[in-house]
Amino acid sequence: MTEFVLKNPLYVWLFTLICVVSGLYGLENIGRLEDPPFPIKQAFILTPYPGASALEVEQEVTEQIELSLRELPWISRMESRSVPGHSEVEVELHHWVTGEQAPQIWDELRRRVSEAAERLPPEAQTPHIEDDFSDVYGILYAVTLPEGYSIAELHDAARLLQSRLQMIKYVAKVQIDGLPEERVYLDFIDAQLVQLGISRDAIFDKIRAQTALNGASSLRFGDRRMRIAPAPLEGNIDQLGKILVGQSGSSAMVPISALANISRVETDQPKIIIRHNSQRVFTLGVSVITSANVVDVGKVVEQRIYALKKSLPVGMDIQPIYEQHRVVDRTISSFLINLSLSIFTVIVVLCLFTGWRAGLLVGAVLLVTVLGTIGFMAAIGIQLHRISLAALMISMGMLVDNAIVVAEGMVTGMQRGQTARQAAIQTVVNTRLPLLGATIVGMAAFSPIGLSSDSTGQFMGSLFYVAGGSLLLSWVLSVTLIPSLGIHLLQPTTSPQDESTIYNGWLYKLYSRCLSAALKNARLCFVGLLAIAIAGLMGFGSLKQGFFPNLPTPVFYVDLYFPEGTDLHATEQKAAQLESRLAKNPKITDITAWIGRGASRFTVVTIPERPNQAYAQFAIRAANMDDVAELVLFSRQLLAGEPDLDVMVRRAEMTPSGAWKLEARFSGDDVAILRSLSQKSLTIFQEAGLMNTRSDWRQPTLALSPMVDAARAQASGVDRQDIAEALAFVTTGSPVAVLRDNDKQVPIIARSRPMPTQNQLIDGNVWSRDQQRYVPLRHVIDEPSLIAEDATIIRRSRIRTLTAQANPAHGSTAANALTLVRADIEAIKLPDGYTLEWGGEYEANKVANDSLGTKFPLALLVMVMVTLVIFGRIRQTIVAWSCLLLLPVGVLGALLITQLPFNFPALLGLIGLIGMLLKNAIVMIGEIDRRTAAGTLARSTIVASCVSRFRPIMLAAMTTVAGMAPLLSDVFFQSMAVTIMGGLAITSLLSLLSLPVVYTLLHGKQVLSR
Repeated sequence: MTEFVLKNPLYVWLFTLICVVSGLYGLENIGRLEDPPFPIKQAFILTPYPGASALEVEQEVTEQIELSLRELPWISRMESRSVPGHSEVEVELHHWVTGEQAPQIWDELRRRVSEAAERLPPEAQTPHIEDDFSDVYGILYAVTLPEGYSIAELHDAARLLQSRLQMIKYVAKVQIDGLPEERVYLDFIDAQLVQLGISRDAIFDKIRAQTALNGASSLRFGDRRMRIAPAPLEGNIDQLGKILVGQSGSSAMVPISALANISRVETDQPKIIIRHNSQRVFTLGVSVITSANVVDVGKVVEQRIYALKKSLPVGMDIQPIYEQHRVVDRTISSFLINLSLSIFTVIVVLCLFTGWRAGLLVGAVLLVTVLGTIGFMAAIGIQLHRISLAALMISMGMLVDNAIVVAEGMVTGMQRGQTARQAAIQTVVNTRLPLLGATIVGMAAFSPIGLSSDSTGQFMGSLFYVAGGSLLLSWVLSVTLIPSLGIHLLQPTTSPQDESTIYNGWLYKLYSRCLSAALKNARLCFVGLLAIAIAGLMGFGSLKQGFFPNLPTPVFYVDLYFPEGTDLHATEQKAAQLESRLAKNPKITDITAWIGRGASRFTVVTIPERPNQAYAQFAIRAANMDDVAELVLFSRQLLAGEPDLDVMVRRAEMTPSGAWKLEARFSGDDVAILRSLSQKSLTIFQEAGLMNTRSDWRQPTLALSPMVDAARAQASGVDRQDIAEALAFVTTGSPVAVLRDNDKQVPIIARSRPMPTQNQLIDGNVWSRDQQRYVPLRHVIDEPSLIAEDATIIRRSRIRTLTAQANPAHGSTAANALTLVRADIEAIKLPDGYTLEWGGEYEANKVANDSLGTKFPLALLVMVMVTLVIFGRIRQTIVAWSCLLLLPVGVLGALLITQLPFNFPALLGLIGLIGMLLKNAIVMIGEIDRRTAAGTLARSTIVASCVSRFRPIMLAAMTTVAGMAPLLSDVFFQSMAVTIMGGLAITSLLSLLSLPVVYTLLHGKQVLSR
C-alpha cells in the first residue's frame, strides 16, 4: 500500500486537495446552529368545554379522547390535564418512531380523535390537535406597543413585519405572540332591558342577521350570470349601534346605541401578556430552516428589520430578546480559536520533543483531517453546532495519536539509518493494522450514542458520525499523507544510531529502570496497581453526579406560581412589582416577562410552560456571563418569603428533563388519598432542605355554586341553559357574532354593566320565553355557596397521577438530593391500587442510559472482536483491556480537584478515553509481539518494546492534554475537558507499567528472566 502511494503521489495530493477544498467550502457554506435539530414527537389534543368543572371535563371529555387513543401502538406516554372549561391530552410517541413516520401517525391520531368527538357532550367544542413543536424561534425580538394607536393599526404593523420577514430566504416561520386582541363590547344596563321588556335573544338575533355573511344568489344578465351578495355590516361600530330592535308587545323600535354603550377595545380576558423592561410588547420570533446558516440568515433579518422601522408606527421600537445568530457566531468563532490553539499547541509540543520537521508534519496532517471532517459533515448534512463541535474536540486526541505514531516511527527509522522511503514503508507496514483496529475501536465506543433512538440519542447522534468520520479519515491520512510528506520534509541522519543511542535520554533511562524493576516484581507491582484501580472505582461514587451542564448563556429564568385561580391581570400586577425590584440590580440588563404562559421556544431545550393565568415567567439577561451565578442567588434571596407565591429561580440548562429535578408520582383513583401521599412527600422534601417544593395539581380553588330550583324554574318557563346564559351575561359576557373589518374578524361580546359582586350575582334577570318577560334570577336559583374544587386533574396512562416536585438545594445535584429522600419516600405506605414512580432528572437519565445500555453490549462486542482479530490471541486482548481498570483513577482525581460533576459531557469524554487508551495499548502490545516474533519472549525484549513506544504514547497524551486546555474556560465543555486531561495523563503513565506487567504475568514462564 505504502509503496503504491509513494510511487503514485498524485492520488494522495488529489485526495488531500479534496479534503482541503471541501473543508474550506464547508466552513463557508455549512449550516450553523446553536444546537442540533431533532424531532419532537409530541402532540396536544385541546378540547374546550365551556362551563364545565375540571371533574366534568375529565369524565366527559378527557376520558373519551384517551379511550380512543389507548390502542395506538406508537404511543409511549399519554398524559392529560383537565381544568375548568378545557381538556388537554398530551401524547408522546415511542423513541423508535422516525421523523418520517410521525406525519402518518398524526393522521391516524386525528382520525381517532374525530371518532371520539362524536361521543363528546354537545356543549364541547371540536378538538384541536397541535403536533408541530419542532420549530425553534432562536431569533426573538420584543416589539413595543406605542400609545395612541388602535389595536387594528398595531395588528397591521405586526402583519407587515411578519410578511416581510417571511420572505427572507431560509426563514421557516415567523411567529407573533402577545399581540393584544380586541373585542366589540355591548355594555347593557340590565334594569333598562327589563323596563323596556326587550329580550336579549331578540337583540342578539338582530345583530347576527346584520353581521352574517349570507349565501349569495345569482341573476342571469344576457349571456352572463352575476352573483348577488348583500354586503354584511362591516367595521364601523356606529353602524352596529344603528341596528333597530323592537319592544315586546309594541311596534316601537329602539336603536342598540340607546340600550348599550358600544366600544371596540382590548379584551379584558387576554390569554397572555408580555412585557420587556417594564414595557408592554409583543414578540416576533423567527425560525430558520435547519440546513441553513443561522448566522447569515440572522444578519439578513437584522437588516430587514432596520429597513422596516421607517414603515412602523412612531414609537414602535424593536429590541432583541435572544439572538441565536450572534450566539452561534460567538460559539463558532470561539471554537475556531480553540481549534487553532489546539493545533498550534500540538505543533509546539511536537516541535519541542521531535524537532520542527516532525511537528509541522503532524500539524499539517491534523489540519487536513479537520478540514476533511468539516467537508464530510457538509456532505452528509451535519451542521456546525454544539454537539458536532464537541465531537471534533473529543476526537482531536485520537486524531493526533495516528499521526504521531506514524511520524515518530519514520523519525526513529531514519535515525537507525533507513532512508525516508524505507522508514515510511516499514513504519506503515508495522502500524497500519493496529492503528486501523484502534480506530475502529474508537468509532465503536461512540456507536451507542449514534445508534440510540431516544431523544438524547437523536440530539447527540452527530457525535458518532463526526467522531467516526474524523477518526477514519485520520487513519487514511496517517498511512498515506504522512509518508508522502515525510519523505520530503524529514531528513535522514548522516550517522546511523542503534537503539541504545536513540533511547539514551534520561527519561528513557528512568522509564527503563522503573519498568525493569516492575517486571522483576511483577506480582507485587500488579497488586499495587490493582489496589489503585479498586480505590479509583470505589471513589468514583463520591463524585458529584450531574446530567447536563448549564448552558453558557447569560440568561436565567424566574418562574412565578401564584395561587391557583389568580386572575391574569392580578398576576401581571404582582409580577410587575417583583420585576421592578429585580430591575434595580445594575448587573441585570434586560427582563422579559411572559404572563399567563411560558416563554417562546427560543432554544432547542426550552420546554414552554403550558397556559395558566396564575403563572408568570421572567427571562433575565445578565450583563456578563460571570454574573449569572451571583444574580441567581440574589433573585432567590430577594423573592424568598413572598406571601402566596411559589418562586423558582433556575439557570438555563441543556437537559431533556423539566424544570423540577425531583418528582415523586403517586397514581390512584381517590383525590384525597393522592393529596395525602403528596403532602407526606413534600414534608420529607422540605425536611431534607430541598427547594421549590410543590404539588403539580396545585391547591384547590373556590367556586360559586348557585343551586337551581327545578320546580320554580319550570313554573317560570326557564331552563338551566337560560339561567347559565343569564349568569354569563351579567359576568364575563355572551359571545354574539363577529364584526368584519377588512381581513379582521372582531368578536362581539354582550354583557351587563356594572359587573355584580359575589352577593349581587343573582340580582340579575332571565328571559322567560313562555311568559315573554324577564324573571328575577332569585326566583329560580338559591343563594350561591362557596365550594372548593380541584382546578387541575392530571392523569398518566388514564390513571389520576399527582406529582410531588422539588429541586436540589443550592450547590447540590439532583442525584445527591434523590439519595437523601428516596428511602423515606419509598417507605410511605401506599394503599392497595396506588403506585409510586420517580420522574424528573432520574427518569430522563434512566431513559437515556437504558437506551445507551441496549446498544452498548453490541459496541463492546465489536471492540473486543476487533482487538481479538488484531492480536489473534485472547491473552493479548485481556492485556489491552486491563488498562481501562485504571481509567477511573485519573478521572476521579481530576474531577475531585476541580469540584466538577460527572455529567453527560464528562461521560462523553470517558468514552473518548476508552478509544485513546486502547489505541496506546494496541500499539504497545503490537510492538512487543512484533519483536518477540523475531526472537524470544524475554523481559529485556518487553522493556525495549515499551521504551520504543514511550515517546509516541507520552507525546499523544501531552498533545491531547494541551489541546484540551482551551476548553477549560467553556462552561459546557469543561467537565469533558477535565475528564480527558486527567484521565489520559494519569492513566497513560500508569498503563506504561500496567500493560507490560499484566503481559508478563499472563505469559508466565514463557517470559525469560533475561
